[in-house]
Amino acid sequence: MMIPKIHLKENTYKVYKTGIPFYDAARLIGVAHLFFGSVSAEIEDRGAYWEVKGIDVRRDEEQIEWIIERERNKSHNFNQKIRQIRESLKELYQKINNNQNISFDGLPTARGGYAALVEFDAALSRGVRGVDPAGNYLLLVSVSTQRNPRGKKYNIKGEDLATASIGFCFSAVARSGNCRAFILPTFIFQSNKKHSKKRIVLSGFLNYNRDFFHNAGQHVSNVYAAISILLDLTSQKLPVTDFVYTSVCGQNVILKSGYLGFERLCSLWWKAVEENDEERLKILTQIKLFLENTARQDTDTQNQELARQLANFAVNLDVDSLCMIERLKARILASQEGKVVKRWALNLFKSSKDIKEVKKMVGSEVEIPGNIVECVAAILSLDQKGWMNKFTKLENTSSIEQFVNQLEQIISRGAYVAQTPAQTPEQEKKKERVRKAVSNIKNDDLKNLESEGLQDSRTFRVWKSIFLMDVLSRMKFGGGE
Repeated sequence: MMIPKIHLKENTYKVYKTGIPFYDAARLIGVAHLFFGSVSAEIEDRGAYWEVKGIDVRRDEEQIEWIIERERNKSHNFNQKIRQIRESLKELYQKINNNQNISFDGLPTARGGYAALVEFDAALSRGVRGVDPAGNYLLLVSVSTQRNPRGKKYNIKGEDLATASIGFCFSAVARSGNCRAFILPTFIFQSNKKHSKKRIVLSGFLNYNRDFFHNAGQHVSNVYAAISILLDLTSQKLPVTDFVYTSVCGQNVILKSGYLGFERLCSLWWKAVEENDEERLKILTQIKLFLENTARQDTDTQNQELARQLANFAVNLDVDSLCMIERLKARILASQEGKVVKRWALNLFKSSKDIKEVKKMVGSEVEIPGNIVECVAAILSLDQKGWMNKFTKLENTSSIEQFVNQLEQIISRGAYVAQTPAQTPEQEKKKERVRKAVSNIKNDDLKNLESEGLQDSRTFRVWKSIFLMDVLSRMKFGGGE
């Protein structure tokens, strides 16, 4: 007996691009989830629109209503418009059931329709419109005392409101102070060997709906959310290229939207995913954990500032942020704060492997001499009270010649102290470490540093910061993990 073939119904939908970033991303995710549910939706970039196709498993109204109800308190404005959102969903389901033509063009409608939500994109709620927008000053201000001044309304069709609302429900929220940003990832549509067309497969199981908070500022909160989402998507291998956002501060007083501009961060992550680079993913995980641990309002000033510099470094990979990270970490470890506060900094770039990965991330090609780093770390560990003094002298050098001169003084003094009698077994152990480290340094090792291409000021600053971070990673402070 032959088993009959089962033919599953497939469907294709077009989601036209409007050029309004968050609004477009929300509608695309909304259409994929509404019609293809938890199965995979294949999305192809056709230039002016996205083509979304797959096995039509269409979510029923109760499931979609549950998603909307679950997220209705995500924002005040979304909750206020819940009736209109439900109406638009009903209209959309009626069109689907009656096999009527459905168009997801996202464009404003001249008659009828529904007012676009502030959260869909700032451009849909604020901005000048009409033939002569300058004729009415109320159209030029961000907030007006008049209710819905003519010319500022952006009405959209029911199907666009419904799908954008579903997509919005899957967005992440990044908060700081009285500001909140709603974030969604955007993807690179790549060609593969089998298909020349640019496409990705988006699973309905993906959910970016998470709430992130950081007291160090909105930018830090955005980076925290972005890194967390990227790490969550590592196993899915979806090529994220950037993040779109819409930001609301206060009672809708300040509105911003667009791309977060995290292309370098996303490229760094995606390269690590493609190459299965566990060390690079480990660095991103360490940054994420540090931001997570320092998110609270009672976090001390230095750790908050370190969080800001880490966020800047993650998205820009710049020299200034790297130098500040090294300086702040050293001062946190030298402070009188408790072990818990120090632990956050200790677990950041905490091994020589981590330091090598950071070095690769910033594109530094000059080698860090491990034997000299170990020697400096051993000598500084021996001087628990005065190590920061010596460390600061190394930090303050402005050329490789000055740096080498300070190294010579530290090593010669440390070698002398290591020969003196120890007072305790623990001290003897530290002195033995110094003696061993000094014996591993050859006569020309320090002089060779001056001929390693470190005459350029930028190259020297990067190299010095990485060298000193490696020293910190090898020192024994206690309180890690």
